[in-house]
Amino acid sequence: MKIALDLDIQFKDGILILKSDSGRTLIFPKDHVVQKKIQMVTLEELSELTVEEICKLFNYKTRKSYYDIRRFVLENNIEALMPKRTGPKTAPKRTSELEKRVIQLRLTTDKNMYEMNRILNQEGFPVKSRLVAQVLNDYGISKKKSLQKK
Repeated sequence: MKIALDLDIQFKDGILILKSDSGRTLIFPKDHVVQKKIQMVTLEELSELTVEEICKLFNYKTRKSYYDIRRFVLENNIEALMPKRTGPKTAPKRTSELEKRVIQLRLTTDKNMYEMNRILNQEGFPVKSRLVAQVLNDYGISKKKSLQKK
């Protein structure tokens, strides 16, 4: 079966609008990320537009992005088309327990941040000395007050 479509295609503010000659309109919202990627590949495959023009329409900066998405669409790899989680992938090492221990060490000993780091690592806190320095600086106790000799 062969179907010929004559569509007016518009892309405004991330919304794909298809209009047929008979006056029917189909609107694809911009918040459907997977659907948007499938539309992009479909539009490039069936239209006279270049890959660069398609990328510009769909706000992708490189042709590589298009070809990666195209490969996932043609392989039916929907999971690869889903948006990836942004931000840190691991829990932060700076916890309130660590902060309390750093402050306690600063106030009860005369250790510098490197010695404090060694103590914390032995106690099971896998931190770097820079994190110790940041905690001390945030609480305003980065420098130990020493008694001045007169």
